[in-house]
Amino acid sequence: QSIRVSHLDQRVGAAVWPGELLTLANTFDMMLDRLEDSFARLTRFSADLAHELRTPLNNLRGEGEVALSRPRSADEYRQVIESSLEEYTRLSQMIDSLLFLARAESPAAALTTRRFDARAEVEAMIGFHEAVAEEREITVTCRGEVALDADSTLFRRALSNLLSNALQYTPCGGSVTLTLHQAENMVGTIAVEDTGCGIDPQHLPNVFDRLYRADPARSQHPQGAGLGLAIVKSIMEMHGGTVALESSPGTGTTVTLRFPPRPAVSG
Repeated sequence: QSIRVSHLDQRVGAAVWPGELLTLANTFDMMLDRLEDSFARLTRFSADLAHELRTPLNNLRGEGEVALSRPRSADEYRQVIESSLEEYTRLSQMIDSLLFLARAESPAAALTTRRFDARAEVEAMIGFHEAVAEEREITVTCRGEVALDADSTLFRRALSNLLSNALQYTPCGGSVTLTLHQAENMVGTIAVEDTGCGIDPQHLPNVFDRLYRADPARSQHPQGAGLGLAIVKSIMEMHGGTVALESSPGTGTTVTLRFPPRPAVSG
């Protein structure tokens, strides 16, 4: 009865229980641990979301107020409108990403899976990001082969997010390597390794949280909203797969996607 949203730290297992109730008490406490963690994440997500939305809205308001403070030329008004469109685009992308995450959590979320050559999809996605890589003089290479049973559209979205992150946080002259591997049990893995700034160990448990940004070194890119890795995780969970991240500050980061094999057909 004492357990409330503001008192989720309460536990029942601290008391001395008969042996018949000890397992039940411990199980109940494990449930409370999960609830407390979920509420903490939800609270942090709400605060981060408010901050992320407030920044572009304040920018739009400030630009509008400055533009209206005195008569201006057509070119000046055009510059204000173009700047505003950039903020509108950022807001739209953030909302689209949040809607995707909400739909991905629905039990009704459906996948259109097919077997395809992941190497071809990876090379196509590298080509899509080629301009950014060339501008920053970053070498992007792909090695290995793997066939996947997955939703190719969602696969491309997950891979695009990882490539975008890798290119964004890798300094000029660095490299990004994509390694494809097919295990004997037909599990398919794709690793995206960069030589970027890396992430401090204390941030690693939270990097897949929505709107989470690690440290100032990775927060200096305002175009990111901290939703890319959360989307990747949701896509992998929809496929029954996993995503793992390893990182070392100043050395780089490796994100590995692990796709399960095609379910065996009975009969």
